[in-house]
Amino acid sequence: MYFFVYEIIIICLIPFALAKLVYRALIKPVHLQNLNERFALYPKRRKSIWKSRQTIWLHCVSVGETKAITKLIEILLKKHPKTYFLISHGTLTGRNTKLPDSPRIHRTYLPYDTKGATKRFLSFYQPKIGFILETELWFNLIKQCRLNNIPLHLINARLSKKSLNKYLPFKKFINSGLSKLDSIYVRSEEDLANFSELTKANIKIMGNIKFDSKPPVGTRIKIEQLKKQLKISNHFILVAGSTRSGEEKILLKLVEKLNYKKLILVIVPRHPERFSEVEKIFQLKNLTIVRKSKLEKIAKTPKYILGDTMGDLYELYGLATLAIIGGSILDYGGQNPIESMSSNIQTAVGPSIYNFKEIVSVAEKHKAIFRFRNIAELEQIIKNLINEGQVNQNILRNARQYIKNSSGGTAKVVRLINQYL
Repeated sequence: MYFFVYEIIIICLIPFALAKLVYRALIKPVHLQNLNERFALYPKRRKSIWKSRQTIWLHCVSVGETKAITKLIEILLKKHPKTYFLISHGTLTGRNTKLPDSPRIHRTYLPYDTKGATKRFLSFYQPKIGFILETELWFNLIKQCRLNNIPLHLINARLSKKSLNKYLPFKKFINSGLSKLDSIYVRSEEDLANFSELTKANIKIMGNIKFDSKPPVGTRIKIEQLKKQLKISNHFILVAGSTRSGEEKILLKLVEKLNYKKLILVIVPRHPERFSEVEKIFQLKNLTIVRKSKLEKIAKTPKYILGDTMGDLYELYGLATLAIIGGSILDYGGQNPIESMSSNIQTAVGPSIYNFKEIVSVAEKHKAIFRFRNIAELEQIIKNLINEGQVNQNILRNARQYIKNSSGGTAKVVRLINQYL
């Protein structure tokens, strides 16, 4: 009964999902490319190719999850030279996120979670084992994996208290799905406790594989080239990564209040569809903001820079004196601070952290990041850094140690995969 109702709900939601794609395609037509994959409609002539392959499947809904598996894929490509890797996504940005260049990696959209589409997806690609990253819970997909004897593991799983409270009214149905997974590997004790309130499924702590992520090869060279192009020398550079609606105005107001001539603000919106919206915030105040995608010969160092290219956050963080984690200023739950910390960049996180509570809380405990509860506190952090020579070596040293101590989750996933190959 539960699955029947779930199927009806999914079918009813598909027209809204398509409408959203069409709306986005009006701005960026590429959103409608590969639409057949969202319904698991594939060329029949290629089915025999996948039947002959040994395939590991990983579902990475968007950018963060895709970046998280980069190190894992690099290891597996070397360790299993005859194995193919199917990477499924839910978003265009996820699909466009860079992964190691290999003909054994295939990218596709995960189909909408109807019974028919998930059956066609699994029948076409025939993966030997599947992994879902974080909290992408699609119950028809889970059920069909069990029916087709495809081991399916939820890895790097996280579940905030806020999300748990949303799921609890549907506990019986959610438990019926989670119990069909072969295992659930969570990031932390808190995630373990929250999942345990939903299900009695097999749950273990693996840690967070995002701690194993490193900047792509060549990033340092790109950073130096970008500094020269922007004529950056001894400036104080604020890089706000993955910002959400409303946060850009707050940061702009702060920079204007600071009125520090050598300060540069770099804004990198979380969602590409907001690039033009953010640009207009500055234009309405008669301020010039330079788009990274349109850099030409610059006569002088720009005061404001818009990071409007995909996959370059490591490069932009590399410019920073201080990285500010977007989504943490207003109540969006925050974004991943590991990228900036692992780039040896001083990192500041605001009051909203429920998406990455464990990471931020432990980092704060070990004095590996700056925390601010309001903009006045962020202002003071910046003033202190300016007055003290821009760099707090203790913060950087503690961050390096925290990253080192927290790494190792990827090796655990590799050992799990080796059991099946």
